[in-house]
Amino acid sequence: MSVPCSDQEFRPVKAKAASLPPDVTAERCWCGRLAKVKQVEDFSDQFGMKFFMCASYEHDPPRSSASSSTRPPSPPPLCKWFHWIDTEQPDWARQEVEEKHRRAWATFFEEERQEKARANAKAERERQIQKLRAEQARNREVNQKRMDEEAARRFAEEEVRKEAREAERKRLRERAAEAQAAEERGDKSGKWPRWTQGK
Repeated sequence: MSVPCSDQEFRPVKAKAASLPPDVTAERCWCGRLAKVKQVEDFSDQFGMKFFMCASYEHDPPRSSASSSTRPPSPPPLCKWFHWIDTEQPDWARQEVEEKHRRAWATFFEEERQEKARANAKAERERQIQKLRAEQARNREVNQKRMDEEAARRFAEEEVRKEAREAERKRLRERAAEAQAAEERGDKSGKWPRWTQGK
């Protein structure tokens, strides 16, 4: 016994031609034509269930491609008569829907896991980059400090050498002045200057 559809506007999105169950009598729709037997193909709560549909009814599913959008729409249906044959979803269809849902959730969780793994890997790379940059900054600071200390040491050594050179020049000037004065005294006294006699 078929079950009248409570909403004659409702139609499954996907359906295929099916055979009439052996314990069901073929029906005629409102227009008097022998109804077609269809089976729901879309994965919904009605997947696998069979129904009668008027032979004059043409259904346009949602257009999902450019080729389907260029196809002219079906003419308005002559009759929208629609009756369910099955009152419950078959066990095999229920199992397929559950398996499809299980695979869909498994795929979702796997994609979520991979997304988290990629996010963690990206965060780890950023942490490593930050760590490397901090280490490079510390190395630059240490190297700069070492160069500054080396420059200060060289400056101090140069200052010491400069003072030593100035002291030596001063000593030589004093000796030259003393020798000059002694030579002048020797010329006047008729004696050899002391600086020529060694020290």
